[in-house]
Amino acid sequence: MRWCRQQRVIVVALVVQSNIGLVFEATGCMGVTRSRQLLSRGEGEQVDWRDAGALHEAFSTCSDKHLGDLVNRSLTILANAIRVFGSDAVYASFNGGKDAVVILHLLRAARHAQNRAAKLHLVYFDTTDDFDEVRDFVHDTCAALDTEFYVESVERDVGFVAGLTNIVDRTAPRALAFVLGTRQGDPNCGEQQQFEPSSPWMPAFMRVNPILHWTYGDVWTFLRYFDLPYCSLYDQGYTSLGSKSTTLRNPALCVEAGVYRPAYELEDWALERAGRAESPKRKKPQHST
Repeated sequence: MRWCRQQRVIVVALVVQSNIGLVFEATGCMGVTRSRQLLSRGEGEQVDWRDAGALHEAFSTCSDKHLGDLVNRSLTILANAIRVFGSDAVYASFNGGKDAVVILHLLRAARHAQNRAAKLHLVYFDTTDDFDEVRDFVHDTCAALDTEFYVESVERDVGFVAGLTNIVDRTAPRALAFVLGTRQGDPNCGEQQQFEPSSPWMPAFMRVNPILHWTYGDVWTFLRYFDLPYCSLYDQGYTSLGSKSTTLRNPALCVEAGVYRPAYELEDWALERAGRAESPKRKKPQHST
């Protein structure tokens, strides 16, 4: 198996047996890194991703302990958000990135478990500089799940903060929960908790972070274990998607000129954003993808 390279880490190692291979856990001054044996796509649970009930059953009975514990913890967070705020007041940012795909399907499963008839809300903050592949993936996914979600119409290039302000103003005085794909270590994550009020300079809403405790490797294990669809750009060497002008293929995945390995083969997870050059002129959503 491949070992995750991490600089300046004092390591205590533990190798345990899992149904999908060996798991290496390294704990040190820079946190926890896990590197799992790569799965063949769909090697885990075979499930129809369009069926929220089937997804919930697969998530709840996942035979891999590490992944199952992560998923159940996230489902509990989302179940509490739906219980407290109500289905019609729960919104999710769906920008087509890998983290957004994870929260999308977790949210579907949580809604199914609570037997709520009301649809949830998806928001896509489109920009003229988005990849066509991302835009097409978002459109196709939303179309496939139109019985479960309302897709909020946000004018292109309005921006994250302005778009959120419009939604909050339109639904006032109802309190909203906004589900994000923020993970620890992401830009702007700071000291956020699973439930975190929005910053004072933003409109008032509750941020819900169900995968705050997930790693880059956990995201890809989840997507591949349950054979969930994701944007094709991740199979072309991209590991974190932003705008076209600020996103390149990850050089850590380069095999030879013009040839790149897929995102799930990234060995050093600290290099997740190695292909990103942030633009100072554009405010970004508070989650990486």
